[in-house]
Amino acid sequence: MGRGRRPGTTARVRMLFEEETPWTELRVEACEAPTRLLVTTVDEAGSWRLELKLSGTSGDGTGAGPDVTELTFVHHLRTEEGVGEIGPGWEYYLDKLRASLDGAPQPVFEDYYPAQKAYFEALSAE
Repeated sequence: MGRGRRPGTTARVRMLFEEETPWTELRVEACEAPTRLLVTTVDEAGSWRLELKLSGTSGDGTGAGPDVTELTFVHHLRTEEGVGEIGPGWEYYLDKLRASLDGAPQPVFEDYYPAQKAYFEALSAE
């Protein structure tokens, strides 16, 4: 395994849209390059387990289409508390990623929260 990908490796990351742009400690729990990354983040709000999975297809099955990669993002929640705030935040960050990859205009957070709060709260009630 290359440097920086071993379980136990730590880093400090910063979510730039968050209030006062706090630093967060990030610890690699599992890395199965190039398909899976599991990390734990720790800050004054507590700890979160976040998992990113990549899967892909080569072309459209005929060899003529473009390669496609799908990102599955999983936030392993311990409780449903705060899901109405957390869900819209991740939607926003993932759409920022998509916009960056596409060279599109960046999304506006106010389009996500509080507009999506009830949607995510309803998901946790199911």
